[in-house]
Amino acid sequence: MIKKKSIKLLCLSLIFNTSLYAENVNNPSISALVFFAYSDNEEMESFAVERAYLTFSKDISDKLSVKIQTDVDSKSSPQNIYLKNAKADLKISNGKFVIGLQGMNMFKVQELNWGKRYLDKTVMDRFKYSSSADMGIGYYYSKEKVHSSFLITNGTGYKEPENDSNKKLSFQLIYGNKNISNSDGYNIGLVYSHEPYERSGEVGIPEELFGDHSKQVFGLFGAYAKNNINLGAEWNNLNDSGLLDGNYNNTLYSLYFNYMLSSKYMLIFKHDKVSGNIDNDYSLIAFEFKTKDNFLLAPNYRIGNDQNNLGINFKYSF
Repeated sequence: MIKKKSIKLLCLSLIFNTSLYAENVNNPSISALVFFAYSDNEEMESFAVERAYLTFSKDISDKLSVKIQTDVDSKSSPQNIYLKNAKADLKISNGKFVIGLQGMNMFKVQELNWGKRYLDKTVMDRFKYSSSADMGIGYYYSKEKVHSSFLITNGTGYKEPENDSNKKLSFQLIYGNKNISNSDGYNIGLVYSHEPYERSGEVGIPEELFGDHSKQVFGLFGAYAKNNINLGAEWNNLNDSGLLDGNYNNTLYSLYFNYMLSSKYMLIFKHDKVSGNIDNDYSLIAFEFKTKDNFLLAPNYRIGNDQNNLGINFKYSF
């Protein structure tokens, strides 16, 4: 268990120094990324903005860079804007440190392996085995084809403040190309996280115990891309000592396959399988069309135990 006091001084020092450097920012990079979709299911037909990134980034020097990123909460009404990233990267001789609100290391590479986040989340993201971003400190190291990272974070994610003195530890190890979404290559890797927590008050299932517990996530993944083919797979397991077996989804599987028919057209397939309190098979098939200005349009069909609908997803960046 890691307490706040052990890292508070380091956090304050890095934040203070970063603010001094940021005063000298000139000519920053500003970009945007938008996902929107139309869906037609048994309940309703709807248009929705699913993501609207606005990103500010700047290299302050050859060792220090900063990034601030906002997103939209598609489920709120009206749709709220919130911080997704607010971080500083400090390069050192053997890697780099990242301080602040930053992307987690639990499923980022799997998301790049899948390569179609605007169509669907990774299975770990869908079932909330980990938040996609959190507040804390991270260390990243790469040497040739080996990449690793270790993060100490709040564990509450990017939409909630810290609610206890416990900290989440997460580790990632990869061999190969970390980003095969736009290049040939392969990768294999593993992720692991450990998060202590305390349960108090009323719970939904009386048999679940009060007191100190922990959540542990372990995942394996791999992917391969060559010429017109991109395929990948992942397996994830959650062990929560505060929940009885069968009361939560404890194992997730995912397979995905993308085949580029031409420079403009791509066939996409994804299948997720969930084991636990609700066994659930879910499949997505899509046909993607890309225009000259990188506007993506993908009619798709989804079928599973919890949904069965036709839709069109769009992606645009500038």
